[in-house]
Amino acid sequence: MIKKIHILGIILASVLLMSCIEERLKADDAENAAAYLQVRGGRLLNSTDPLDNEIERLRILAFNKNTGRCVSNKLYYAELNEVINHPIDDGTYDFVFLANEPNIVIIVDALNGIYEYADLESIMYPEQAFQSSVSIPMFQKLENVEVLPGQDGARVDGGEIQRQIELQLERLATRVDIVLEGEEDLTDYFKGVTFFNVPEGITLMSASNTSLGRNKTRKYTLADDAGYFTSVTPSAEQRSRGIVWVKKITRFILPFSNFTPENDDSKAITFKVDLEERHSPSCYLKIQTAGVSGASKDNYTLPYNSALLLTGVIKDPININIQVTPWGKEEHGWEAQNRYLNVSDISVNITDFNGARITFSSNMPVVKVLPDVIVAGSKTMKTEKVFNDLILAAGENSTTRFAYTYDVIRGEGTGYMDILLDEYNMDVETSLVNPDGRHSIFRLILSAEDENGKNSLQREITVNTSQYGAHFQGDHWNGYGYIGAFFRENEVGERIISTQLPRLEKQDYALGYWEVEVDEPYKDQVILSTTPSFDPYVGTDNPGKPEEYPVRPNEYKKGEMESGGTKINGRGRVYFRVGWRSPNPNTGSTGEKTPRYATVTLTFTQATTVENGWRPSYKIYLRQGEAADYIMNPQSSILDGPLQGKSRAYARKFSAFNITDRELKNKTEDYVGLYAKTSKRDAKFVDYPTQAGAFYQWALSKTDEDMADFIRRAYNPALPYNTDSPEGYWTSTQYWNKIPIWASSGSDEQYEYGYGEEVEVCPPGYHRPSDGYIDQVSYNGPYPNYRYGNGYVDVNGITVTERIKGEENIAFSEWRQSLWLNPWQGETIPDTEVLVGKGDEENEKIAIREKTSPAYVANKDINLLFGFYADGYYDRRPMKVQIATTSRLTARLGVGVSKNSPSVAYRGTLVNNSESNASTFFPAAGRRLDRGGYLEYVGETGYYWSSSTGPNTATAQGSIVKSVWSVEIAGWNPGHLHILPTFGYSIRCVKDEMSSN
Repeated sequence: MIKKIHILGIILASVLLMSCIEERLKADDAENAAAYLQVRGGRLLNSTDPLDNEIERLRILAFNKNTGRCVSNKLYYAELNEVINHPIDDGTYDFVFLANEPNIVIIVDALNGIYEYADLESIMYPEQAFQSSVSIPMFQKLENVEVLPGQDGARVDGGEIQRQIELQLERLATRVDIVLEGEEDLTDYFKGVTFFNVPEGITLMSASNTSLGRNKTRKYTLADDAGYFTSVTPSAEQRSRGIVWVKKITRFILPFSNFTPENDDSKAITFKVDLEERHSPSCYLKIQTAGVSGASKDNYTLPYNSALLLTGVIKDPININIQVTPWGKEEHGWEAQNRYLNVSDISVNITDFNGARITFSSNMPVVKVLPDVIVAGSKTMKTEKVFNDLILAAGENSTTRFAYTYDVIRGEGTGYMDILLDEYNMDVETSLVNPDGRHSIFRLILSAEDENGKNSLQREITVNTSQYGAHFQGDHWNGYGYIGAFFRENEVGERIISTQLPRLEKQDYALGYWEVEVDEPYKDQVILSTTPSFDPYVGTDNPGKPEEYPVRPNEYKKGEMESGGTKINGRGRVYFRVGWRSPNPNTGSTGEKTPRYATVTLTFTQATTVENGWRPSYKIYLRQGEAADYIMNPQSSILDGPLQGKSRAYARKFSAFNITDRELKNKTEDYVGLYAKTSKRDAKFVDYPTQAGAFYQWALSKTDEDMADFIRRAYNPALPYNTDSPEGYWTSTQYWNKIPIWASSGSDEQYEYGYGEEVEVCPPGYHRPSDGYIDQVSYNGPYPNYRYGNGYVDVNGITVTERIKGEENIAFSEWRQSLWLNPWQGETIPDTEVLVGKGDEENEKIAIREKTSPAYVANKDINLLFGFYADGYYDRRPMKVQIATTSRLTARLGVGVSKNSPSVAYRGTLVNNSESNASTFFPAAGRRLDRGGYLEYVGETGYYWSSSTGPNTATAQGSIVKSVWSVEIAGWNPGHLHILPTFGYSIRCVKDEMSSN
């Protein structure tokens, strides 16, 4: 029997010596050798690659069994299938066979000079000896070999006599083959791969190279190393998973990397995919091994006697599946008594915005997740309270996040689970006590067992969770649900829709359930998926780009696949991704294509839903295109109100974005500047519809030199908040000799014209929309509206017998005609006490400033929704609490993302056209108070300026002030009112266009 010693190396396939030179070895006296050892290259583990089997040189060393002294040392060159007759005195020896030793002078000299066995242990093969272009160094040790006299053969370790010793050499290297997959065509981006942290080499006769450095780098490029890379057409199985690009990379030869402890990631080899003009993802090379009592641990060694096949989808980080091929044993599964349960990963990291997919296989009929998870040592929590829908009910083999299919005939099954957080997500109160986030480690137990629950085999999966913000129970009526999604014209990647869903109080507190369906006729345009985002950084303040994560149906859910990603469902937390199937096909120059629109319908349960009972549903509005567009186009009919039956001549194309100053744009929380000065017509559009942009005062006196520094000042939308503003930050001065008018010229002596030329900051081709006239005062409804008793008085407290009928002014309102199905008249201010005629004993009195607009009825005169908006920015970052003051200086809590930066974003109002489904979004950025610039109503209301001047206005303190028309837009009381121009409001621009009026 041949004793097979696994010391180092990688066994591949049958190898025969390439040539044979018969030559006596001179030990003490070669001429008097009394015996021969016949040696022939024998079997290695299978390999069909001749380069893996190649032997050019074989050194035979023999050591005296008792003294350890080297008595024979000879290097041979061999031919195929011939036998080496190695001369040596009969006796008992320990033999070492070294094949393909490095042709490096210092190593050859050291091997030639071996005096005793211990000398071998001081020899190191360097990293450069392990290359694809040279024969792989190999090794075998045979102990206690009794060489018989003459050519009678030998006995190995007391076994039977053998006429020939057939070697079973082991390779001292790791072979790595790679299959890279992409969910998009990466041909233009992929440039090669790099291995970092490669060992400096291996120490001969040692199973470990722990002590050696790991500072070597191997870089392989398409340009210089084309022979390694092959483009492959995706298989049917790959296409079913959404793979469209495959690159096969063959036969990297590396020194093995074996160390203790094996979970020391500082010694792990790092593998990186080199992409041009893209982030280059990387990962540690890691296999799994069975640990104590079946538990698993990370193993970052590259196993000797193994070749590795790496398969991974290019994401960040790459989730590499390592399969150990026939060079050695598969070690990442778990087998016990002919039972097995293999999993694709036993440690994952997730945030509250993404998920981890684990696939598994077993020969047991049942695989399930156990009802308890372990947290904080030995403490347990209910799995269903932490993770979304993983627990099987009686008789189930699948949930909406877990499935296992067992083939009785083959006696094996496969399954998957998507791990997402659910009820463990932080609410507002929890996020307030965890301002820096919450990080928890859970140990999830996957159990394979018989149908009666016996003979269980369990794998422990570590789930590292990170949460940085608050989550809300879905309530689209009150602004806590996603109402839309925005994509630029060339964008199709994931937008994440997520809210919490309450349990069913009247159905034994079971998980709620929901469905989403793409509405007709958009099924060939829009795609849905319950597969979670695999962006590892989504849910942090630095998420990945959504375009790098395309949306494809969950391949493990039959119904979802059969619908082609047009109909999906889930239980518990509402979480899905939505995208477009292609870029916007409309004509137009870049950035100017007419947007296209679509809707999907979300149907869900409430806490009080009974079995088979009614469930609410609502539409989520999608937009693909950043170009300004009509919501209500000029041809849309007006069916009610003062403009009933009249032309909508002042409908304009609204920009999709607020504006800001170039100094404030895209700044992070490191930026502490409070304001910037915007040049005329030099504001910049923000990048995302949810971003607040800057606040601007309407205007200040252009003739007052003291106001020059404040005109066109762009105020940081986030800082300062809830604090006193510094000196010189804000002015509330309202001194005007005349009424400020936007238009450049006119003949009325009471007006001061030209404010548009002085304070317009909208970019060229755009302007601030009007709310009535821009060349005279607009009343937009009955005025004066100061009710006193049964009549009305003016700002001086004098009774008026006939009021101005200003409702016809809205025929010139770009705001009202562009957004309102039936444009309203008047202002929506709630009835408020004001002091009129102050100082006049006869006329001073308290009057009521009366609302002159109709009562708001949802979706009657304007179609809008209030809530979250998935624009690739808001839906990828943690929602955090922002404290802001109200006009009464009482604290209120608002919720936004990037909340302390000029790039802050908020939920808001989506205005839509129910016929065309055209839509645009207005973030509820709040405003800055006219006194001191305090931040207020963030996350509640959006406030926007018009270019129209309003009538003189009385205040509660008795002042008579100039006013301008503004828009307040939220889900519960949208409308228009004239207000002091010294507030800080947002600006939304519209396209320049000539009116037919």
